[in-house]
Amino acid sequence: MAKNLLKKAKKAAKSISKDASTLKSRPVAKVAKPSAKSHVESLSKTRRDAAVVWGMIKDGNHSTDEIKAICKEKGFDTLLDEL
Repeated sequence: MAKNLLKKAKKAAKSISKDASTLKSRPVAKVAKPSAKSHVESLSKTRRDAAVVWGMIKDGNHSTDEIKAICKEKGFDTLLDEL
């Protein structure tokens, strides 16, 4: 009985190592980072600093760098760190 348990344990260990090696070789899907504009829009409903920035950028076509510059100009360092 002890030999059967030992054989089963060895077999299970081999199958686990095979499963782990196949996980490493799979390509990992990259998660797209949300744009700064959409991030500011989602925060604008709960935070005043984001609401101020959102009011300035909602009608225009601003790049992420421009939005970061606006945050820096207004002194919204917390929001700037999140972008």
